[in-house]
Amino acid sequence: MKRADFSAFQLPMLESQLNSGASVWSDEEFLRAFEDLSFPADLFHHQEHIRVAWLYLKSTDATRAAERMSEGVRRFANHHGATQKYHHTLTLAWMRLVAAAIVETPEGHTFEQFIAAHAQLKGTKLLDKYYSKELLQTAAAREAWVEQQREAYYAEMEAEAG
Repeated sequence: MKRADFSAFQLPMLESQLNSGASVWSDEEFLRAFEDLSFPADLFHHQEHIRVAWLYLKSTDATRAAERMSEGVRRFANHHGATQKYHHTLTLAWMRLVAAAIVETPEGHTFEQFIAAHAQLKGTKLLDKYYSKELLQTAAAREAWVEQQREAYYAEMEAEAG
């Protein structure tokens, strides 16, 4: 497999930023690298997924953003030989949580300001409030949208929507 050339992304990087590609590139560079599949897979973690969701939701309606996210993450996983990692319910559930947080965020915030204001989005355990581990491990949840099973999900979403 041919290795991607990341020379265009040679920006000063602090040691503390090595764990996340999200913190050193502009939104445009970041999204371009994700979409053209040049983003290093070993740097694409939970917070990078959240940043892609945030960028898509800021640029289009929620339905189209969810489609772009689903297609993009699936394509990214396939390209990097990690097809089995794509999980449709997790992808869409996180999109909903990011969308709810965006509603509460003042216009013009950077991603760093957004994620600092919504620190609950940093942790991968947030969905435990809405889904059981057993349900998320099913093929049905991995392959298609499965509704949440815990009331906290809708109560919180409605409260956040106002």
